[in-house]
Formats: sequence, structure tokens, C-alpha cells
Amino acid sequence: MRSRMKGQALRVALVTVAVPAAAWALEQAARRAETRDKTSPTSRRLRQGADFVQHLGRGPLADRLGRRPATTVIRDDREPQRTDQHGG
Repeated sequence: MRSRMKGQALRVALVTVAVPAAAWALEQAARRAETRDKTSPTSRRLRQGADFVQHLGRGPLADRLGRRPATTVIRDDREPQRTDQHGG
């Protein structure tokens, strides 16, 4: 029973931490390779690898490191400024 829980914990750690970190590292390497030469086979392979590994990651770290933009809602409680409608 104990080893089974340990195995599950390792799988969860792999999916939530190691996979997103690997995807981020591949993404950074792909960006560096693309700045040098967009048509090189190395940059294409790195991009393919980054895209593939990003689909495997789950959890908040994957959301933060992935390409999905974080949406931030800013609430403005101030009253809107009124513009002079008569131009004077």
C-alpha cells in the first residue's frame, strides 16, 4: 500500500512539476534557436518538442509557464470622467 501511494505521488509530481519545467526549457531553447535561424531543423525540432511536452503538463505551474495568457481582471471603482460635450 505504501509503495503504491509513493508511486502515485511520483506521477503527480512528474505531471505537475517536471513536465511543465521541461516544456518551459524546450520553449526557451526553441526561441533562442529561432532568433538565429527560423528555418533550421534544430529550431523546428525544439518547437515540436516544446509543443508536445506542453500538452502533457497539468496544474498551476503549467498554466504559468505555458503559452496561455493569464487573464487579470482589474476593477475600477472610480466614477468615469465626464467629458465636456459642448467643447468649451
